[in-house]
Amino acid sequence: MKKLVWQVLLVGTVLLIIYSFLIGTPLEIHLATRWEIALPRVLFLLGSFLLNTLFSLTGSYVVLFGSVSLFLGALMNLLEFFFAFPSFFYTVKLIFYVAGSLLLLIGIFRVFLKLKRFTLMFRGLFEENNDMVIYYDPSGKIVDVNPAAEKFLGYTRIELLGKTIEEISKPGEERVLFQILNFSQNGIKTLERELLSKDGRTVLCECKLAPVYEGKKIAMIQEIARPIDDIRKIEDQIRRERKRLLTYFNNIPVLSVILREDGTVEDVNEAGCKLLGVNREQLLNKNWFDMFHESFPHETFERSFKEKMVHEGTIDGRIIRWVFIPLEENRVMVTGLDITELKENLTSLEEDKKFYQLLLDLSKSLLSLGWNDFVFKQYLLSLGEVFGSKSVALYEKKNGDFVLTASLNGSFEEILSRIPEDIDCENRMLRIPLEYETDTFAVLLIGCGKTDERLFEMARLLKNHLELIYWKLKGEERILWLAERDSLTGVYNREAFESRLAYLINLSKRYSRKLSFVFIDLDDFKRINDSKGHLVGDRVLKEFVNRLTSLLRKSDVVGRLGGDEFGIILPETDRTGAEILMKRIEEHFRESVPVDGELFSVNFSYGISVFPEDGESVEELLKVADERMYMNKFSKKRGRENV
Repeated sequence: MKKLVWQVLLVGTVLLIIYSFLIGTPLEIHLATRWEIALPRVLFLLGSFLLNTLFSLTGSYVVLFGSVSLFLGALMNLLEFFFAFPSFFYTVKLIFYVAGSLLLLIGIFRVFLKLKRFTLMFRGLFEENNDMVIYYDPSGKIVDVNPAAEKFLGYTRIELLGKTIEEISKPGEERVLFQILNFSQNGIKTLERELLSKDGRTVLCECKLAPVYEGKKIAMIQEIARPIDDIRKIEDQIRRERKRLLTYFNNIPVLSVILREDGTVEDVNEAGCKLLGVNREQLLNKNWFDMFHESFPHETFERSFKEKMVHEGTIDGRIIRWVFIPLEENRVMVTGLDITELKENLTSLEEDKKFYQLLLDLSKSLLSLGWNDFVFKQYLLSLGEVFGSKSVALYEKKNGDFVLTASLNGSFEEILSRIPEDIDCENRMLRIPLEYETDTFAVLLIGCGKTDERLFEMARLLKNHLELIYWKLKGEERILWLAERDSLTGVYNREAFESRLAYLINLSKRYSRKLSFVFIDLDDFKRINDSKGHLVGDRVLKEFVNRLTSLLRKSDVVGRLGGDEFGIILPETDRTGAEILMKRIEEHFRESVPVDGELFSVNFSYGISVFPEDGESVEELLKVADERMYMNKFSKKRGRENV
């Protein structure tokens, strides 16, 4: 490209001169008198030619074309001294000048940008370099350092400037200065030396010394020093670790063998010889697969040269876990660990996991569904699997006798001839008594083939777990009973009664059924409290409730709504049925109620409301029944007064 530019320049010059002779008019000029005009033009032409020559060496075609344009303009400027040209000739000259000047300015601007980038790159490499960079003048004094030098030597930059190379070198390293004074052209010296830090500590470094020239004279010396204390420590550590590895290889308590690519044994440790029952000499350089072909597949061995592999195999009935680690030079280190006992422990752990999962699932079911035979029937098979038994049964105490609740593969009444006080095993049957408040409320029977401590431990855990759940459920039942029941009479309290009434109203609404509600208020009950006292009055109330509930169906609900006010819910009962029931109850209470050897006459008034005729909510039914009860009470009172 550069040759082409010079050729174009030469051809253009020739053509421009020929063109000038053809189109111009020669002028009669006395050079002796006009030298002050001709000489600057010649010098300008020469200068533009030298610029062209200089910029051809830079590799920048922008400035090269700019200098060419200036040269052509200077040539035209010289030729117009000898010839007269048309006006457009001067316009072309001006174009050459302007174009050349612009191209030169653009090129110079680009050179400045590149110089700035180089400067930034240099500063970045200088400032951010992890190695120490130190500049010396030819006499060995420091003229600049980077932050890494400050960090490793413990000096600030200001403290280091002006120090000599001897001041930061370990005493006795005169050879460093000798190296600097004997630089050859573009020579780089590489050496190891110790630098001296501010606190007197020596820093072993790998150094490179390079001269920086101005012409043929050395202007500065650059030293790049890389601390190698840590590298040396790592190398020493690697050597120690290698030695330790060899010691570990020979003393590791697992089989370790190094195999070549063809399967021959290169080395084997002592533990491997003991495990395999052979001498080391019997294995070296022998083919592994010829002696232990069942240890691991040959395909696994071939793959292990490319990636780390793990395989479980057997040797003499023992389970061995093999780990393959690829090494250099087409070798593999194979380590084998006898995991026979580990496998047995894992099997035991898996069985324990199943057992604890069973406890968790059984607990969830009992806590959500309650203690009932349905839950146990679902888990008898799982209990048998966990304990390794095909026969399981649960007996619960009801009315003083143990009754079969759930069983798997038969019943076992003959085994219950004696209830054990603690877990025992009799006639190959594990018996687990379950206790609540010192009383055995159930017995769990599980067939067992063999008995060991683990089996009894599982039985104890199962016993404690079931007893805890039973205790919790019973406690919750008691708490719920106390929360819903009237403490004196044992029937529902007002809040629980109204909640039950709302539920039964919704149920009747869903199935389009009748429901009757009866509001009862005892007549003149205050008279008993005032004459006999509240304790006697409480006993009369309890006796009244006992007799009342004995006359009702199991589906009927009784609640105490106030001091001597009660309510009765009669599901699937219309008004006629409710009236018949209440007449029968009134007839029953015509007889006096005996309490503590004394007879009390208990009379009451009542009102009946029916769903849905009298209302579809608890409030509506209570209101209607209450009004009718007072009407009943008023009519009875008026009847007595008329009598």
